[in-house]
Amino acid sequence: MKEKLKSAMKPAPERFAYNIQTAVNEAVSQNTMVKKHMSVGSRAVIAIALILVMIPTTVFGASKLYELVAKPVDNHGLELNIEREQTTDYPILVKMHVEIPEGFAEVPNTNGLKFYNTSTEEPYTDGYSLNPMRFYDFQGIKEYIGNVDSYEERMIDGHQAYEVNRDKGWDRLYIYYEDVNVFLLIYHKDVTDEQLEDFVKGISFTEGSEDDFTYLDEPSDEREPKQSMYNSKINYTELSADTSLTFKDYSYKHNDENPLYTARLSNIRTLDNISELDDSCFNPSIGKHEISDDNGYLDPVIIKTIKEGDGFDKKDEVLKSELKQQKLVMADITYINLSDEDIELFIPFSMNVLDINDNGKFTQSHIIDTDEKIYSDDYCDGEITYLSPHGIGKSFYIPTLKANETMTVTVGFRCCSDVLDKAYFTMYNLYNVIEPQYNGDINYGNYIFKVQQDDR
Repeated sequence: MKEKLKSAMKPAPERFAYNIQTAVNEAVSQNTMVKKHMSVGSRAVIAIALILVMIPTTVFGASKLYELVAKPVDNHGLELNIEREQTTDYPILVKMHVEIPEGFAEVPNTNGLKFYNTSTEEPYTDGYSLNPMRFYDFQGIKEYIGNVDSYEERMIDGHQAYEVNRDKGWDRLYIYYEDVNVFLLIYHKDVTDEQLEDFVKGISFTEGSEDDFTYLDEPSDEREPKQSMYNSKINYTELSADTSLTFKDYSYKHNDENPLYTARLSNIRTLDNISELDDSCFNPSIGKHEISDDNGYLDPVIIKTIKEGDGFDKKDEVLKSELKQQKLVMADITYINLSDEDIELFIPFSMNVLDINDNGKFTQSHIIDTDEKIYSDDYCDGEITYLSPHGIGKSFYIPTLKANETMTVTVGFRCCSDVLDKAYFTMYNLYNVIEPQYNGDINYGNYIFKVQQDDR
């Protein structure tokens, strides 16, 4: 099967008119330090012109200590790993820096990890997303990627890299910065090779400090089963929409853990026209104008039904696609701060479409057949679509609740119109909820609040 993959995923032909001397000249002139990362949930992208000629490591003034190695896995998979010839010192904490090229801008509230093309009609729809990682020797973790169409090795600005093209999602560029032992994943979409090259040249790493560093993720293994999709242990407990919830949390001011605030849902309603809503309150990774037409009516969404493959031996199979109308499901959440200190208020709500069986047990509607691993796309946005007021600075999701104050937050999720009778606001973080107390395994517990009331 590996031979089959090798032939299907053979390196692409050279796309750039660089000769060897041009490549060497450019490599010598470039600063060998690199640039920064992007991220939530949903994970946006980045582009760079790629030099196919392999430059001897001595050109860059350092002996080769590490090598990024790619190996095919089964029919459609790829393994990326760092092979070490010897150990070396590298900074434990690093700081990533990004010089944004002309024509691009940082997506607001993404902590310098996402960038978009400012010339496109719909913002945030193309560009770059960065995820810096590190291989840790003691864990032995490798990066395993499924649903791979092709891959090719590159030398970019003096750094070894692999470009990975997939049949689903954004394309990926993996770059290894051996001087700081950072493995940078760059998602990219609808950018030219020249734009990608300019962006990568602006990335650099320096040694960080405890007060100023870039978080490094770990490589992931896409061979692992999607436990969350088929996990039957997840439990949903329905509460009345007006139930008051009391949260505890750690107090830095008093060095203890006490009840800090309450929250209550009210005024649940739906909209199909969002023209009157504040543009700035839409999730930056979604965008108001990306999801609606010129008159403010929500665009329909294609929902696919998929028979899942493992991405390595078999790819996913699309069984059908349906165009579904959308509503924005809105609710007000009134928070009361019970303490004498300001709180960074995480909004622990999502939205699910759920079926209920004769025994009163809820299951997610998009999980169609667990035995055959058939499921549909989510019927609602997985992230908050609209939030007012919202966080400023590092996180869109975290507004500040002042000491002893009351604040009403309006939250909205986009959802398919034809399943609103099965839609629920879902509170998934029960660790800090002390009233009402959850009776069960808190790791799998969720409180839910029905969008449309019925006679049950």
